[in-house]
This record gives sequence, structure tokens and C-alpha cells, in this order.
Amino acid sequence: MSDNVFSREVQRRTSEGMSYAQMEAMTRKIGGKEGTLTAAWWNKVALGESAPPPEPKCIPGVAGVLEVHDRDVALLICQQWYEVRPDDSIRELMERVADKAESWLRSSISSLRERHRSSANGAEG
Repeated sequence: MSDNVFSREVQRRTSEGMSYAQMEAMTRKIGGKEGTLTAAWWNKVALGESAPPPEPKCIPGVAGVLEVHDRDVALLICQQWYEVRPDDSIRELMERVADKAESWLRSSISSLRERHRSSANGAEG
């Protein structure tokens, strides 16, 4: 786990007064027995210790605990456990667009210079 964004969200909730036992109870209430994350799991995550990522069936309960949208939970999981950031593909796309724009601009400037030279030479003759 490199970027502990998920862990920081858990720490935020504990600093707001939510206990690990309450987190476990909320995931059980929202996700049922299959979607429950134990108090021990929440504790490990908060401390940045090795813990498996929540399974997809746990996401609604985690969203309830963290008070964020399900999609945001999925993004936090991807970032913390899989080192995938939501803006990675956008960054790559923007770099390609910038490279193409730079190439086009250089080509256009070169072409303009050549036309300017040609017209200047034609005016002299």
C-alpha cells in the first residue's frame, strides 16, 4: 500500500468519534453478514498495517461508514491497494495531446518562416 488515502478516511472518521466496533456494525447493517468488515480490519487499515482490500460487496457499507459515495470508495480502494489513480489515464491522454499540439505548433512555425522567407526573397528580386 503506497498512498494511504483509504486509511486517512478511516482515521478521519475515528477522529470524528466513530469507533471500529461502530464501523463493523454499520457495515453489517448495510451489507449484511457477507458485507461486514470487522473492527480488527478497520483498526489495521487505520494503522496502515497490511489488510486485504474490501470486496465489492462491502463497498455500500464502507460508503456508509466513510460518509462518501460508493464510487469514491472504489476510487480510494484502487488508489490505496492497487496504486491506480483516477487521473492516470487522463494524464496520459493530456500528455499525448500536448505532444501532438507541440509538434503541430513547431511544424506551423517552420512553415510560416519558410513562407516569410519565400515572400521576402520574391520582394527583393
